[in-house]
Amino acid sequence: MVNPMVHRYKALEGEALVAHNLKVLRKAARLSQEDVAERMTRLGFKFHQTQVAKIENGTRPVRFDEVIGLAKALSVPAGNFMTEAVAGPDEPDYELQEAGFAVEKAEQEWRTAHDLEQAAKARLEDAERNYNEIAERLAAQGIDVGPSGSEPAWYPAPNSQWDPLRKDPSADR
Repeated sequence: MVNPMVHRYKALEGEALVAHNLKVLRKAARLSQEDVAERMTRLGFKFHQTQVAKIENGTRPVRFDEVIGLAKALSVPAGNFMTEAVAGPDEPDYELQEAGFAVEKAEQEWRTAHDLEQAAKARLEDAERNYNEIAERLAAQGIDVGPSGSEPAWYPAPNSQWDPLRKDPSADR
């Protein structure tokens, strides 16, 4: 009698490994086959949902450049995608793998937000530098730009919560 607690896993290689990883990672990312095909098309491949299905079920060979594209479409390192089988839903470490994917996604979101913050900070510094240069140039021309060393008068964005002319939202009720 076979012990059901013993984990029997046949090592996957080549296209079978790619097919397995594609299917598991696609589902883990909650992407449809159509979503993957669309991502592949955006990467420059002519892909359709049926091609993704055929790769996943092993009835269509997959070219090396397509494997690289599929890894990119799934946001996973190509080397791992081609060499390491990810856990499937029936395997014990699947839940931990899912949590790892969530951590990776959150880290990517944080890096994106951090990059956006740095870019906004740089734009703010450029705008302030430009403002100060203009104020200095106008002052040198004898144009009154306000008291020396004073902060510029900043006005709230129209219809922002600080705009004194903003219509009271409760007035519409």
